[in-house]
Amino acid sequence: MKRAVSRITLGLFVAGLIWFSYFSVSQAYPFNWKVLPRYYKLFLDGLVTTLELSVIAPGFAIVVGIVVALARTSHSGFFKDAGTLYVWFFRNMPLLVIILLVYYGFGSAINIDRFWAGVVSLSLFEGAYVGEIFRAGIEAVPAGEIEAGEAMGLYRRQIMFSIIFPQAFRISIPPLIGQLVSLVKDSSLVSVIALGDLTMRARQVGTQTLAVFESYIALALCYLLITSTLSFVGRALERKMVIP
Repeated sequence: MKRAVSRITLGLFVAGLIWFSYFSVSQAYPFNWKVLPRYYKLFLDGLVTTLELSVIAPGFAIVVGIVVALARTSHSGFFKDAGTLYVWFFRNMPLLVIILLVYYGFGSAINIDRFWAGVVSLSLFEGAYVGEIFRAGIEAVPAGEIEAGEAMGLYRRQIMFSIIFPQAFRISIPPLIGQLVSLVKDSSLVSVIALGDLTMRARQVGTQTLAVFESYIALALCYLLITSTLSFVGRALERKMVIP
């Protein structure tokens, strides 16, 4: 009961704060919400592009992350150093710079499409973080279970895919979901290469209608809806798969 009252109180406080902020801004800025519905097709087009990025890029990022994690936990010094170098480079490089390098650098040499330049940039960048998440999950598997697998005569590959990976994946789910949600938010940076995602379309609508503030408020609400849905699904998946 106390928790319900607390949530209601917090909701009323936030609603009041939003209303006060809106009322204060409206005294200086004349809101014009009527123009936005005319451009709903642009928003839908941007939403589709953002959702496509949010589905394809995480898939590649997970593949890259698995490869990086395997390299980082390898017994080979070469692969371990290569994985470390990859993580060092991409974790210390701004995503915006990666996007510009891929599209205007490598893209000019191999004529890469804007969309795939965004996918490649996001996958490579987020793959470094996903790799570290998987590496931590692999190293969190109890050594006793690995030794038991070795005592049973299992090969290293069998131990990895039968014992280590299933547990490492379950351990990695909470931070992995958070990283994938972060990827969705980071995808807004692809607008710098004129890819028609949500951010780019909101900017276009704001420029054409002069309803800049309204367009960016709509943009913020769209991202809140997408990321909140992903977080909800992630929590449900976490409850089902994470080891208690």
